[in-house]
Amino acid sequence: MNAVAKNLKRLRKQAGLTQEELAERLHVTRQAVSSWETAKTQPDIETLTALAEALGTDVNGLIYGPRPAGDGYARYQKRYVVCAAACAVLVLAWAVLEVTLAPYLDRLAYTTYHILPKVCYLLTVPPLALFAAGVLLPALASVWADLRLRGTWLRRILTAAGLLLMGWYLLFLFFWVADIPIPAVLRGWWSILRMNRYGLLRLGPVFLSGLCLFLGLNR
Repeated sequence: MNAVAKNLKRLRKQAGLTQEELAERLHVTRQAVSSWETAKTQPDIETLTALAEALGTDVNGLIYGPRPAGDGYARYQKRYVVCAAACAVLVLAWAVLEVTLAPYLDRLAYTTYHILPKVCYLLTVPPLALFAAGVLLPALASVWADLRLRGTWLRRILTAAGLLLMGWYLLFLFFWVADIPIPAVLRGWWSILRMNRYGLLRLGPVFLSGLCLFLGLNR
């Protein structure tokens, strides 16, 4: 584990931090940092994770040091290409359905009052496509640039935000499908959510959910 001491000292200096400043970030004493850098003691796994986050690296960087230049971020990674292609297909399919199927469902609902197919379409296809569009943008950018976030807490915050945003749409979906009466104080906002196919307050969070979940879960 002497490599940890060497890598810790090097990374601390690269970050422009003194032992005191690093100790303050970790809420430990300067002597503890000095002890780690001289290999007198070894940080546990939880402390290694906190050190990596404070120094803008990962645990592997602390244990094994920097990766060789040839092992840097590989462009055109298969997983990003596949993800971007799948999302692009969904968005393109949505565009085609809007030109072909959606007008037919509108006429069906207007002339025969068969509104269920239109409702099912509006509740599933546009949200799925906008979620895919939210994933598509960072996935496409990741083909050329490394968008992986180093901070564990930042990834967790983005993941939680993505889930909450998706919950916003699922809540809307629940009230609409269950046809639950809306309290009078909320009816004004509710009418805004339901007023059109592409309501920003209704479908905007779905797009942002895809964006946040990609950034939060991408490692």
